[in-house]
Amino acid sequence: MSLVTSRVMKRLDAAIATSRNPMDLACLKAERALFLTRLGRFDQARAVIDELRTVQARSPSPALAVWLCLNEGVLEQVTQHGATARDRILRAYALSVAARLRPMIALSAAWLAFLDYVDGDLPSLARRLSEALQEAGKDQHAARSRACLVAAQAFHWGGRLDLARPWYQRARDHAQAEGDDLTVAALMLNRAVIDGNQLRAASIFEVEPDDQALRQALLAAESSGNFNDYVGKAATKALVPVLRAQLLLAQRDHAGALALYEAHLDDVRSEGLDHIRPPIDADMAWCKLNLGRRDEALSDALAAAQSFGPDCEEEARAAAHGRLAQVFKALDMLAEAQQQNELAQANLRAYRAQQAELLALVGEALKQVP
Repeated sequence: MSLVTSRVMKRLDAAIATSRNPMDLACLKAERALFLTRLGRFDQARAVIDELRTVQARSPSPALAVWLCLNEGVLEQVTQHGATARDRILRAYALSVAARLRPMIALSAAWLAFLDYVDGDLPSLARRLSEALQEAGKDQHAARSRACLVAAQAFHWGGRLDLARPWYQRARDHAQAEGDDLTVAALMLNRAVIDGNQLRAASIFEVEPDDQALRQALLAAESSGNFNDYVGKAATKALVPVLRAQLLLAQRDHAGALALYEAHLDDVRSEGLDHIRPPIDADMAWCKLNLGRRDEALSDALAAAQSFGPDCEEEARAAAHGRLAQVFKALDMLAEAQQQNELAQANLRAYRAQQAELLALVGEALKQVP
């Protein structure tokens, strides 16, 4: 589905064409710019934001000020994953509270809940999630779809897919009511990524994953990639091939996994996904080892062991250290293998503790939602 056939864009374009109030027109353009950012059309979004800054300077409006801050924050998050993204969205939230713009309170709180999920601020996530769902009107589908998606991902990441499923369905229902194919695409991708990460962990730390579960996860990854192409989404295109690679590796297709990883390393870098590099590098070392390239595997494993940055989360750290333990053990480097295994187990314990905390916080917060 192209940009021109998106139902959200059709609705916004029609409203823009018929709007007679200059400030309503500016806010509609700001809403459209946010969709452009989510679509990955950053230059077009920036051009609209620059135009609207001029409008705001000439005729200040609380609503447009909120939309501008929200746009700037989401653009920063999608393109740079920078700290200023939260500052700008917090500013949008504060301005919407001050002006008593309830729909914008709900929307900005939903985006803050998403950032809390990304950053691992679990108490704030639960609080913002509850607020977004309580402030959003029943027909405010944009805020509700995002908040419901965050709730679903929280339960799913916490290991409770049974609790996540109804929230995934609510997110899909609101997105479809809005005509927002990008949220549907995000739902498909994020669900596939969480499934894939959990299957990867099982293949490293537990019993071998069920073949049917792996096939279903691969199908979900393929479907997600195809739907992203269908809606014309240009952002985060590296995630799908990386997900496919780790699932192929769980199926012991070392050559296929390595080829995918190598083909998309530049995309990982360009999309600001360096925080997922350690498990990728460790996987590549494991692939090379199983393909008989021992010297390259050792070199990659030693480099991967030094590649952990502050943004690498416990789940990814556990997977990377666990994989490196396998590599070093197979290379008869038992001291190094033991060290990596101890690090893996420590990070795995931290990850399990985070899962339990998130389930408790979100479960309690959503009890307050009608």
